[in-house]
Amino acid sequence: MSMTRKYRIEMITGLLILLTISCNNSGTRKEQPSTTDSKSLTEDNSNKDFSRIGFELMDKEKFGDISLGLPYNEIIDKLGEPEDKTEPEIFGADGEYHQTLKYNTKGIELDLIGEVEKNRKINRILISSPCNFKTIRGVGIGSNYKDVELKYKEEIDPKFSDSVSIVAGSIYGGLMFGFENNTVKTIFIGASAE
Repeated sequence: MSMTRKYRIEMITGLLILLTISCNNSGTRKEQPSTTDSKSLTEDNSNKDFSRIGFELMDKEKFGDISLGLPYNEIIDKLGEPEDKTEPEIFGADGEYHQTLKYNTKGIELDLIGEVEKNRKINRILISSPCNFKTIRGVGIGSNYKDVELKYKEEIDPKFSDSVSIVAGSIYGGLMFGFENNTVKTIFIGASAE
């Protein structure tokens, strides 16, 4: 199986799991210790434009020195050569060439877009252990649920957030925090759905 096909299968599987968990766990937020009452969060955020909020978050957010739009040569300057990378492939969803750079020992996976290598830029970022990067609000791998909920309260879409994931912005653009045992295991920035 080619790396690109494997990546596509992994990405689709991950998205389906996230959406399935979100749908199956709706209303289970009460299981999480929380300083924010889920009813008030739903009421406070019910009329917000989460797509706009998500794109604003994506424009401002950083993990350490990396952010969306960072060009290929700067990625290599900051992180070095990746341990693994896929061949560029056109995605039907957006008509763009995509390539994945994997820094497994750093817990960083980057999706780049662009036809020519020197013109490719970061389109999506996924971090997991052992990555020690934090968001600009100080959330990183190992942060607790309450901390994320407090720091991103105004941007949380309650429709897609529950006890195992928080979506700040929307699934079409924003930040997604994945939890296990009340601690952040993954942070994703970008669009998880087209």
